[in-house]
Amino acid sequence: MKTGSETHELLLSDTSVPDLFIVQYMQELSKDAVALYLWLLMNGKDPFTEKDAEAYGLISGPDTGKALGELVSASVIIRKEDGTFLFEDLKKREVDSYIKAAGQGETGDTSLNADEKARNVLAGSINKTFYQGNMPYLFYRLVDKCLYEYKFDSSVVYSLFEEGRDKRFHLTVNRMYALAQEWYEKGYNDPERLSTYLSRRKDVEDMISLMGRLMRRRLHEMDIERISHWVNDYGSTKDLVEYAFKVNEYRGNITTKHVDDKLKEWYAADISDLDKAMVYENERKNENKKKKINKLGKDNTWKTGSEAGIAVAEKEEAGSDLKKEEAEDRDEILDMFGNSDEDD
Repeated sequence: MKTGSETHELLLSDTSVPDLFIVQYMQELSKDAVALYLWLLMNGKDPFTEKDAEAYGLISGPDTGKALGELVSASVIIRKEDGTFLFEDLKKREVDSYIKAAGQGETGDTSLNADEKARNVLAGSINKTFYQGNMPYLFYRLVDKCLYEYKFDSSVVYSLFEEGRDKRFHLTVNRMYALAQEWYEKGYNDPERLSTYLSRRKDVEDMISLMGRLMRRRLHEMDIERISHWVNDYGSTKDLVEYAFKVNEYRGNITTKHVDDKLKEWYAADISDLDKAMVYENERKNENKKKKINKLGKDNTWKTGSEAGIAVAEKEEAGSDLKKEEAEDRDEILDMFGNSDEDD
């Protein structure tokens, strides 16, 4: 916070920022919220109002209110009933949390037991690898929760933090706790089950990449949901999915729904590999050809003249010609003997 006279021509003061803010809270805040928090700390006014925050001219009025809301939600500042704001003492809250947990034996079932040494080695490794030696206490509590309440294997606990780091939320307490609970509810508490889960997740990621390349567009949420279904429920492989896409090429504009319908058809027919799928599609193609030939045969059956309506017409035409010839012969005979009407 700023100290001394406000008439200094050179800005030589220092602003103290708790490391806890940097490690535990800053990652979830927007750029505006972080910048505003630093300006508030630098000016050291406690309590302060929204008008005070707007006076810095750092961000626009509506954005200032939004940034203050973020800071309140993150519990780094407190909003009082009169509308003013106070800084939260992050260090004191961390210490109080530690004392409370220690007094309760790490919240009931998570009390440390005989393998405390192994736990400390694990926690130290996680701290060094993922937090560069600056892991907040709440993450130590998460390690204990995973080991003693969720009964995670040590390698699973390590993988949990590895997962958080890979997805860039290992510094976010709530998301890390939520991930641990999700793994617990799904039974990913031993290396074998976790390995199966991670393998399937890798298959989904590879298949998303494959479909993106085949469809030449970015996949949306429904596409990704379908792809997860192919891996987790159908057990489809990449080559099977690619073939399902290929047999739909006649459509022109292929969607994941078309591929999904084909995979569903194969799954119902107990087809789980590429060779069986190719045999199935070939047999299906031959059956369709036979049906088409049979249909064409029925449409082109030979018919009699009367069935075709030809004989009657020919008969009528022949009769007409015969009558015409008889009339002409009669006129010629009469001409030979003369016309009785004319002689009269």
